[in-house]
Amino acid sequence: MSVSAIPGFPGHDDGHWAPVPSRVVATWPAGHFAENVAVADDGTVFISQHSHSRIDRFRPETGELDAFCRLPAPAAGLAFDAAGMLWVTGGEVGRTPGYVWRVSPDGTAEEWLQIPDALFLNGCAVVPERQVLLVAESLTGRVLAVDQRNPAWSTWVHDARLRPEREQMPGANGIKFHDGWVWISVTDRDLILRVELLPDGRAGELETVATELRADDFAFSELGALYIATHVAQSVLRLGADGTRTTITGPDEGAVGSTACAFGRAAGDRQALYVTTNGGLSLPYEGELQEAKLLRLEVGEDGDPLPGG
Repeated sequence: MSVSAIPGFPGHDDGHWAPVPSRVVATWPAGHFAENVAVADDGTVFISQHSHSRIDRFRPETGELDAFCRLPAPAAGLAFDAAGMLWVTGGEVGRTPGYVWRVSPDGTAEEWLQIPDALFLNGCAVVPERQVLLVAESLTGRVLAVDQRNPAWSTWVHDARLRPEREQMPGANGIKFHDGWVWISVTDRDLILRVELLPDGRAGELETVATELRADDFAFSELGALYIATHVAQSVLRLGADGTRTTITGPDEGAVGSTACAFGRAAGDRQALYVTTNGGLSLPYEGELQEAKLLRLEVGEDGDPLPGG
């Protein structure tokens, strides 16, 4: 299969087609929106089910899938901190407030705070040395900074480039901290941006890293490559540190409605990339809604060792 066989999406450059070994390791009935994924230190994979206001748990060593935590509103972003606490963002899309929860290893959820004017809290990333959770607000053009020591928040970046161009489409979406920089996917503008984290914790200037790239959430390899869930482009794309684009899986391999990805963290699993999909809820593939999936891709390089990387 050549990359041209993957249905194109306007404004998105697929690069070259070079599939990697992949398999489906878990599924949910059609209508489930598996939104995000994070992996704990022990290798357990956690999946936010935005459509069902819960977090599910997958154990790679046994294949067991179960409900880990139920929340009072839809769950979106997931990120682990260095202490093993799972941070979750969410809320009803288009309605205030937005929520940030803190979930302990036993599945107990605590509402950390509400953000009164947030319309769409999406991806989140931990900045370990500052004990800050950075959160992409997908509709208002902001990245928010949430204090992980005390329930307080502030606007870290506010920029028109982080807003969507069309209503009800996400602007700032995925967010990751890597090597002193905060990277942000802006889905509706087909952009990857980054901003330097300054020594005093403030944000530097936004820089454009890539254009014509439809990106939902993403994960970093240890060597600085981005693995990107393209969502409506029905694929996963590797953006090399040198800018090279390679599509590594597509709709025939199960990547319909790919929403997020995260590297395994257990011994023997660090070159595995776990990918969540919603089965095409946003854009059905060939007109047919599929079941939601968790994919496991063998990508041949380790993931970023930072929590949430």
